[in-house]
Amino acid sequence: MSPHILIDQELDAMAHPGTPLSWSVMLQRQLTEMMADQRITIEEFNHYCARLNRVVDGRKEAA
Repeated sequence: MSPHILIDQELDAMAHPGTPLSWSVMLQRQLTEMMADQRITIEEFNHYCARLNRVVDGRKEAA
């Protein structure tokens, strides 16, 4: 499976209120590993981290 599809699915799951916020740490680790393995570029890493931050911030505001 494409790393981009996997990341998109994980970010969509993070946006769901039933997903624990602690899963964001797992996703951050996954992004870091994908960048280290060169499955995603540094630009993509920055893009996905920014998306993750927006999702987490949005959930904190809703709570």
